[in-house]
Amino acid sequence: MQINNTLESLSILTDSDEIFKTLSQMIDKNFSKTLSSKGKMISFYQESEMPQRKYFFKFIKRLYERENNESIEIKFAEYKTIKLNYIQQNAMTKVIKADIEFSKNEVIFTINKQDKLFFSYIIKSFDGCEYKLNQNQNKLHIKIKNNSQIQMLEKFILAKQHLKFMIDFCYKKDEFENFKKNYNSSFEKFSARLSALNSLFEDKFRLLGCSIESSFETVRESYLCLVKAYHPDRHMAKSQNVRDAYRLKFEQIQNAYETLKPLFKEQERYAAGF
Repeated sequence: MQINNTLESLSILTDSDEIFKTLSQMIDKNFSKTLSSKGKMISFYQESEMPQRKYFFKFIKRLYERENNESIEIKFAEYKTIKLNYIQQNAMTKVIKADIEFSKNEVIFTINKQDKLFFSYIIKSFDGCEYKLNQNQNKLHIKIKNNSQIQMLEKFILAKQHLKFMIDFCYKKDEFENFKKNYNSSFEKFSARLSALNSLFEDKFRLLGCSIESSFETVRESYLCLVKAYHPDRHMAKSQNVRDAYRLKFEQIQNAYETLKPLFKEQERYAAGF
């Protein structure tokens, strides 16, 4: 369903048999000065029909917003000529233009103000990605964090149809290729740096029963299990030698965890700027 609002008329276009039938029956029932032909109806303004017109346009507004999932303003439409048109399916697909820019690890979508609700669809499509929405400039910034998101982005912008809309993605292909190339290069450097740093503390990871590839969540979970198992209070009934051995192990575990925490924070900080 589409609505074109001009100074003289308000045109309603639909490819739904049910909607066209409902609206044509409403027009025929409530308005006297009408013309109709196959797939078309026109209703001219009559001052005496103002109450019916106001109700009709309230209905149209609710119907449009339900069908299109976006708001619309049709003020003063009750004074205009009403045009209802039935359009064959696939003949009225709306085209949305979306400009795309690439900046370091971000993809920036710019969309016309009237199509801003398409941003919600983009955000849902990139579920899990960090984003920043600038309503004033009609811009959406999506932060890319891994190769799977790069692939997701490429698949997304190569598709020409999303939902019921045709999307005209405008971007420079060479800039996109450079964006992918630079991202992969930066990611490789980041991975190498991460591996080198972790290797320096391999003994600490091993003490916690982990490898240098382990995530912070894995390290923390292992730490919590180990400190519980080796806590001195659990071994008070054992011999002094055993208590001393467990206390030493407990302290080594704590020291290893406290040593690795700043390492993970540094990795997180570096990844945030990556």
